[in-house]
Amino acid sequence: MIDYSVSARPNPIKKDEDPLFYASPQVSEIISLDKFCRHISEHNSKYNRADIMAVLTQSVDCLREMLLDGKKVLLGDLGSFTIGLNSRGAITSDSFNPNVHIKRVHVNWSPGEAFSELIKMVEWNLVANRRAQQLLLKAVKNGDTTVDISNPDEEGAGDEVGAED
Repeated sequence: MIDYSVSARPNPIKKDEDPLFYASPQVSEIISLDKFCRHISEHNSKYNRADIMAVLTQSVDCLREMLLDGKKVLLGDLGSFTIGLNSRGAITSDSFNPNVHIKRVHVNWSPGEAFSELIKMVEWNLVANRRAQQLLLKAVKNGDTTVDISNPDEEGAGDEVGAED
């Protein structure tokens, strides 16, 4: 199940338009590499957590190496990985200097079949945003029985219930 919140976001180009409401995922738990490897090992695997961690760690090292060699890496249902670049424009191709004009190197991931149709499998759960949750916890600690999230002057308030923080 995916927790999500909803928040109003203004159009950055047309500031006079009313904001529209958009969904944002809310992370329910952060899974460490160790915990992820333990989870895999508990799925009837003949490999233990340490073996799985070693393979994943080596996979990261090798994936990085292949990408830095300019290769596209296909990993089946996981998807494909390529290098992407963010750069400034140069006036001419002769004046283009990668050390000056390329600002960022990043990894592009194109999902494989196992990830491309997640929308068909997901269950949704609307939750309050973190700011609304913080206000509620503060109220509980103070012994308050009500929480006002409508006051935009109060820290973390002013959002709709379920709004993104």
